Amino acid sequence: MNKEDIFLKAVEFRRHLHAHPELSTQEFQTQAYIADVLREYSIPFRMYGTGIIATVGEGEQCVALRADMDALGVTEETGLPYASENEGVMHACGHDMHMAMLLGAALVLKGMEKQLKGTVKLVFQPSEEKRPGGARLLLPHLMEPPVPRAIFGQHVYPGLPVGTIGIRSGAFFASSDNIVFAVEGKGTHAAMPQMGSDPILAAVALIQYYQTIITKFRDPLIPAVLSITSIHGGTANNVIPDRVEVRGTVRTHDNGLRHRIFNLIREKSPAICDLYGCRFLPDMPDNGLPPLVNDPELVQLVKDAALRSSCVEETMEPAPLTLGEDFAIYLQQLPGAFWILGVAPKGEGQTAPLHNPQMSPDEMAIPAGIEMLVGSCLNYMSFIFRG
Repeated sequence: MNKEDIFLKAVEFRRHLHAHPELSTQEFQTQAYIADVLREYSIPFRMYGTGIIATVGEGEQCVALRADMDALGVTEETGLPYASENEGVMHACGHDMHMAMLLGAALVLKGMEKQLKGTVKLVFQPSEEKRPGGARLLLPHLMEPPVPRAIFGQHVYPGLPVGTIGIRSGAFFASSDNIVFAVEGKGTHAAMPQMGSDPILAAVALIQYYQTIITKFRDPLIPAVLSITSIHGGTANNVIPDRVEVRGTVRTHDNGLRHRIFNLIREKSPAICDLYGCRFLPDMPDNGLPPLVNDPELVQLVKDAALRSSCVEETMEPAPLTLGEDFAIYLQQLPGAFWILGVAPKGEGQTAPLHNPQMSPDEMAIPAGIEMLVGSCLNYMSFIFRG
């Protein structure tokens, strides 16, 4: 197949996947569709949960490419002829594009299989949007022989135009951890607060303290965000409730600071609640995401692939992003590189952002995404698997 044929097939893949989105851990039809495509082109694969790991080439020398599969609980508002047919579910984060580009890369690599210097593992990963995350599910299987020596991936980015990629060495995407806790007190009549203990007041004190963690316990040169996003407690204006539930998120690019923030939360919160006669009840499982840290040598290979690509016009180094990405889980075991791919139509500036009901990446970015995956893979094989 020539480049134009592969592009047209990738567009076909993308539009089918966009019209049939599925939520995290429910990607059954998505998995079945990808499996059918792989069978059609004689690409062997194995299924793990709702994920797939396919292989092209052979040999112990191995490199991996990854795309994520799940959609979001968003009602689509794009008006596209291939808009979501599943009510209230949409590929608003561009994972349909990621899968289509990896399938396109699979076709390119299959067509040159005899020239490959090793094995390429194609990772179709479910549940990127939901913790504990599909990367944790697939990582043990990915590490079965042949074990990859590196992994590459990409994410569509509406803040960049088609023909542009963004990549940086070191910390790129932030850690992503949830704050989830409840405060329990003793409910009472609002006119007689002395008869109970007020969990709302205790929760407010906790939230204020958490903000001081960011302003007073953090090196100001290290980025970090702590945001409380949900508070639920009470149902009437004359009743002090006996329970308040609070949720939020923490993001940083420094793993040491990440752990310190949660150590301070766990250490100080019970004492603060005790001041108000209340109890602190944490529910924060250790399944958040670490920072995504790119390997400098592999970043250079990606940049070299961009220079050789006929579809990439500019490579830029963006500031670190506060988005979370479970590709970071793979990077705890393997060196790798992850980049952002411009999908805004040229001349139109930024389009609707990620997770927006009107998010609509330009399909003209697909050839660049395919070339970047293939080029990074081949560059790695050429430089590392010599001889």
